[in-house]
Amino acid sequence: MPAPVLLFFGAGPNVGLSVMKKFRADGYKIAAVARSEKPEITAAADKFIVADLTADPANVTAIFKEVQETLGRPSVVVYNGLLHDPFKGVSPQDLEKNLKINTVSAYAAAAAFVALPAPANPSDPNVFIYTGNMQGALLVDQTMTLGVGKNASYYFIELAANTYGKATPAGSKGFWYVADERTKEGFSVMSQIDGEAHAEYYAELARSKEQGPWNATFVKGKGYVDFETNRDRPLASVAGLMQQIGAKWPPAGY
Repeated sequence: MPAPVLLFFGAGPNVGLSVMKKFRADGYKIAAVARSEKPEITAAADKFIVADLTADPANVTAIFKEVQETLGRPSVVVYNGLLHDPFKGVSPQDLEKNLKINTVSAYAAAAAFVALPAPANPSDPNVFIYTGNMQGALLVDQTMTLGVGKNASYYFIELAANTYGKATPAGSKGFWYVADERTKEGFSVMSQIDGEAHAEYYAELARSKEQGPWNATFVKGKGYVDFETNRDRPLASVAGLMQQIGAKWPPAGY
């Protein structure tokens, strides 16, 4: 039986590398996509593809085709692209650039995933994971463009989870998640993102046999925790969020 394939967009040294190593240990072939080559990422991947997702989101379809031809059908797709700017001074062109990576390319990846043939074995992994953050539950003016892009993507992921994710037979059109790491209190982890925690939880999601909550809020060492995020979002500041986790803002040299 062919090995399952992980296709990871936005592979970096923290979440990306940790997830790739975990899935490698679980028997997956690894395809990684990033804006530039990094020795530790290329070494951990069976196939490494350089791509700027802000340039032309249409490249995503070609990436799926290339991976399918060289490694096989992607079983688990993780979209981890990120680009953001502060609220003040953001031009329409800046917003457009941010949306290309946070939303349009993510949508292209989701559409390409849907277009894949059904898994040869119904029990094979078939999961799409979008790396999110707490901006589905908070309003942060300093990261306005990031929040706009993330929330737009949350909409189509939630839609996919409620249509494709609940289709029959279970898993035939994939299971769909936004993964959002939190502290044990439910606060945003901000810059204290734990790559190993993502790796463990993403591997758990990859074993899904039915569609779970699309807004997959999780805590290191615990997995999914329901923080009841379907409520009116309070207005927050970066400084206040950093204070919640005992971190200083602004950091030295900022």
